[in-house]
Amino acid sequence: MADDDLNENPLEPCGPAEPHDLKTLRIDLLRRAVEIYLSIAYPQSNPPEVIRRRLEWESGVDPMALLSNPPFERANRPGPGMTPIFALRLGNTRYPHMKLQIQPWPNAAGFLLSVNTHDQVLVVDSNAPDMEAFRQLQAENQRLKEAIEDAWDNEGLPIFLRYLREYIANRKPEPLA
Repeated sequence: MADDDLNENPLEPCGPAEPHDLKTLRIDLLRRAVEIYLSIAYPQSNPPEVIRRRLEWESGVDPMALLSNPPFERANRPGPGMTPIFALRLGNTRYPHMKLQIQPWPNAAGFLLSVNTHDQVLVVDSNAPDMEAFRQLQAENQRLKEAIEDAWDNEGLPIFLRYLREYIANRKPEPLA
């Protein structure tokens, strides 16, 4: 393994330090990702009115203007060398806090999509009377996350697992010493 390879982390984008922005994000791809998300998160009904209002974006809107203002949220506080992650709270039929996330990434699309179930709790009393219901909610949220990300992948939208598959497929094997 070359010295340069020791510092590579396939979990973080390994491209130029700048720009980490989404200025060239295609809004039509983001709209398609939202459409797929909603079809899986709300299979029997339309999403609530509050969610539909979050999707009333002006046509021709600048991607950075869209992502930098409500209804989008910053999902992280990026430090040096870290990319910003933007989130759109779309929820699902049982849980209103699940989010579509988008972040810049040095791939052909220039970004990655993910679903944040937003149901991880730091301290949970395992003896709480509603603990089983909470675990069932987490399991359902995880199922929805996987279904949404699989559907995005099937549509050719950029998700981390697609990036990882391509990264592995394109790695050159190390010569044997």
